[in-house]
Amino acid sequence: MVRTRLGAEAATTVARRLVIAPHREGGQAQYIERPVVDDAMRDGPIGVAMDWAMRHLGDTLTVEVLAEQVQMSPRNFSRRFREHTGVSPAKWILARRLDEARRLLETTELSVSQVAQACGFASPVTFRQNFVQTYGTTPTAYRHQFTQLEGSSRF
Repeated sequence: MVRTRLGAEAATTVARRLVIAPHREGGQAQYIERPVVDDAMRDGPIGVAMDWAMRHLGDTLTVEVLAEQVQMSPRNFSRRFREHTGVSPAKWILARRLDEARRLLETTELSVSQVAQACGFASPVTFRQNFVQTYGTTPTAYRHQFTQLEGSSRF
């Protein structure tokens, strides 16, 4: 109903807030919004590094690069990052790159290769492999699912 009255973008937003897919083929993963850095972490060095990384997802992001942004040793940065987030910096970066890729697939007409490059993946193949592993669908199928033309209904 939301899709038919307000469009695909509104339906996607509502579905994510409810933690359901707006229209999902069987066996696909749930799609949720990007996690937000909590206020306690935002002003600390890990939060600063995370904010910086979000603005540079298309760049090479290693532990050394992130640690340098907040004048920490790579080992200490990695340890503190895991304490704050529960995951390694590499896993967190991959998740944020995939989040950004989903956003670009939903809101732009960039090719899959262009999305891969914009999000910092080494190749479109690497991007597709990570996308399928995480979401259980290809980038092209995801785009089709979430960008139905205005006025068309899949319900």
